[in-house]
Amino acid sequence: MISVNEMLKLPVLSGSSILAGQSGLNRKIKYLDILEVPDAENWLVSYEFILTTAFAFKDNEDGLSKLVEVGAKRNLAGFGIKLGRFINSLPASVIEAANRYSMPIIGLPINVPYIQIIKDVMFEIIKSEESLKRSLAKSDVFIQLLEGDVQTAVEELGSYGWERGTPVRIGVLTSSVGFNNDDIALLRHVLLRADLEFILAPRHEDLVILLRDLPVETIKEVVEFLKGQLKGKNLMLGLSEPRPLGKCIKHSLNEAQVASQLSKVLGYKIGVIPFSQIKMLSIILEHPQLGEIISIASHMLSPILDHDVNQGTELFKTLKVFLESGKNQQIASSLLQIHRNTLRYRLGQIEELLGDQLLDSKSNFILQLAIFFHSVYQHKADV
Repeated sequence: MISVNEMLKLPVLSGSSILAGQSGLNRKIKYLDILEVPDAENWLVSYEFILTTAFAFKDNEDGLSKLVEVGAKRNLAGFGIKLGRFINSLPASVIEAANRYSMPIIGLPINVPYIQIIKDVMFEIIKSEESLKRSLAKSDVFIQLLEGDVQTAVEELGSYGWERGTPVRIGVLTSSVGFNNDDIALLRHVLLRADLEFILAPRHEDLVILLRDLPVETIKEVVEFLKGQLKGKNLMLGLSEPRPLGKCIKHSLNEAQVASQLSKVLGYKIGVIPFSQIKMLSIILEHPQLGEIISIASHMLSPILDHDVNQGTELFKTLKVFLESGKNQQIASSLLQIHRNTLRYRLGQIEELLGDQLLDSKSNFILQLAIFFHSVYQHKADV
């Protein structure tokens, strides 16, 4: 953890001002959160620093004073408020309450996004924590578990509270553009804030996560929130089946990797893919005649594939999106970002090249299988 005073020395908060509660600048920060709701007092957590515009309290001075009081009782770290958005200055009663409870209220730079503040502050918190070496050591043991001496690694993890037999999942988190230190710091923050037990380790271009087993829906909520913070990154988390810690570790890692890889083949952009969801497809991809199946699929699609190469068109992509959207022209044209007339023209070209397969539901199913197996070939070629 770091103090509020230490936080204020970070470049991202240059231009900040202390509005009230200066005697509490030594309060410690473990998390940051954004709150813009009237019942914000119900969501306050110890050692949390709250970012807000005070929109919910622009006409409720007493509510803001009460928030400061409740925050003090819950050992909150403090508040950061962007003045000039919805309130121009702190009411006297709020200043009085903050000073009385030594609750820091900081005026934030109005032009700095919340997400940048969270990234920079959380990175500093993780760097400064006494437990950082412990976290890095756990990461090293986790990598050893995946790649080396399972018996020794499991025993070492036991000293960190991860007992043998604990139900766990392994996740492989991929991004369209990789992960930097800020991203990793933010991910740690999100996982900690969600009160999840985890070990995180970079591996090649991805992040591998050991998670105590919990409902997939909970994990999806975390990834969905993270998606909102890491704009511009297509996140995909492949998730293994739950197993007791110490058993079939490499098998679990393979499941997570396969789930992540197949999600790309299937055209998923963002989300959580449990291995159980694509298990049947993974079995198909292990078929000894997979090469022949892919060859047949590519041959079936060759008229439009050749047309795309020779004419610079996007008929294959158009067909894929059109079928995946349930042959809904409005949805397909939106996903392809083209006019519906352009879509109709392309579909006419596809019908000329493939015959009347677009009109028959059974033929559509065969086409989708062919598209899938050709996409598998493309993915293998890119790897």
